[in-house]
Amino acid sequence: MPISTCRKDALILFFLLVFVFAYFYQDGKANANSRFSLIFASVQEGRLSIDDYYSKPETKTSDRALFNGHYYSDKAVGPTIAGAVLYLPLYALQHFTNRLTPGSVKEILTFLVIGLPSAFTGSLIYILCFYLSKNRFRSYLTTLAITLGTMYFPFSIIFFSHQFTSSLLFWAFFMIFFLKENAAVRKNGYLFLIGLFLGWALISDYPSAVIIVALVLYYLYIIWKKDPYRRWQSIVFPALGGAIPILVQLMDNKLSFDNYFSIGYSNLENPFYMSSMSQGLAGIQWPNLNVLFYTTFHPGMGIFWQSPVLLLSFIGAVYLFRQRRYRSEAVLAASIICAYSVILSGYFAWWGSWSFAPRHLIPMLPFFCFFLVFVPDVLNWPFVILSLVSTGQMVIVAASNVVTPEDWVTNIATRGIFEFSTIYNFGLKQLLEGHFAQNLGRFLHLNSWASLLPFLGVILGMTLLFFWNEIKRDHAAPVMLDVEQTAIVGVGVMHFLPHCNDLPA
Repeated sequence: MPISTCRKDALILFFLLVFVFAYFYQDGKANANSRFSLIFASVQEGRLSIDDYYSKPETKTSDRALFNGHYYSDKAVGPTIAGAVLYLPLYALQHFTNRLTPGSVKEILTFLVIGLPSAFTGSLIYILCFYLSKNRFRSYLTTLAITLGTMYFPFSIIFFSHQFTSSLLFWAFFMIFFLKENAAVRKNGYLFLIGLFLGWALISDYPSAVIIVALVLYYLYIIWKKDPYRRWQSIVFPALGGAIPILVQLMDNKLSFDNYFSIGYSNLENPFYMSSMSQGLAGIQWPNLNVLFYTTFHPGMGIFWQSPVLLLSFIGAVYLFRQRRYRSEAVLAASIICAYSVILSGYFAWWGSWSFAPRHLIPMLPFFCFFLVFVPDVLNWPFVILSLVSTGQMVIVAASNVVTPEDWVTNIATRGIFEFSTIYNFGLKQLLEGHFAQNLGRFLHLNSWASLLPFLGVILGMTLLFFWNEIKRDHAAPVMLDVEQTAIVGVGVMHFLPHCNDLPA
């Protein structure tokens, strides 16, 4: 396969996801406004306290910390710093034109900080899947199953931290994986970026430390097995990259709370959340098997009900573990998914507080691609059907409301197992009553269900474009990627497989 086709595939998926994540937008209310308050305060006033913003209508938030009579955001600072940097030129434009309202700024920043990285991550998922399977159809289907058929999709259109963190973690994994596959990749800048991505993920979503530990162990395993990597640079440069975000977090702690090791969650204004977060490790206690059931197989908000395509990952795992070449990656992905699910079942607010799904599990979702891409071809039709069902359910959420009332969770143990679904009893009900979230259909004067037609049309059109050359080629030869000439670049962008060779039929 020529490089132009490899690059075209990834770019088509990238622009498809860019369109999807730009088409929809939802206001994250208290959670997102806590970060927006800090973004606006830091750029407009040059300070970290949000005294002038936490009560404004457009940035009103109850998610705040209180220290020495001043209010601060209680959130991890990773996405906020990215948002503040991107807000600087927007603020200048806002100041000189008076055209950008706070609401439109929030929408733009949500796309730039959350949606755009999520779209790029989707293109990397495709590249990885194609590298593993040499199957364009399966790689495309797997990518869309994860990016559109799981809560990856709704949380790419709202300013929460989890999808931003998910992208950083997968970028780091992607680079480590090709470090293993391509012995020629030994540049110090490349190693530095791995550490930077992992460090920034940590200061974006603290529970991601579980996944970071797994990826660090995987990285150490790689450099231990590869003679060219047994050198001091392989440790020092990732460590330097990881140290930068951590130092930023420490400095933010000192400036805000006069203590390098005091974070927003240690100074919460709300006494209930302050008490809850002080239990165990930042609110995480021993795993709870009931909660593990609620977050996985319970119809209310279990991920395997909301995204039934993920059920096929159990089958794919069997086939993946049979492949010796990728057994270490199989162990890694399985460990991340299992450990993250089990550990976060001990979190006091496991449902995510005003969320349609257990949003804290989002950072593990891209790792399902390893299992889905190895599902046998004989299950292609069930794969397609389950992907459509999963995507349809996520569209309901994206078109209605990601932020779901949490009162039903308090008595979930006494409710009938099929009594309530956040997607159907809340999201679909919202749509049937005509309450649609904001989307770009408004520019075409499309309302209600009609506003979804451009979204569906573009998805179908881009899918046809993706497979157009394959349709014309009729009987295409199988392809193999040339690992030795694979390159991945830094500064947030990786090269898309610089060389691809056709195998003889």
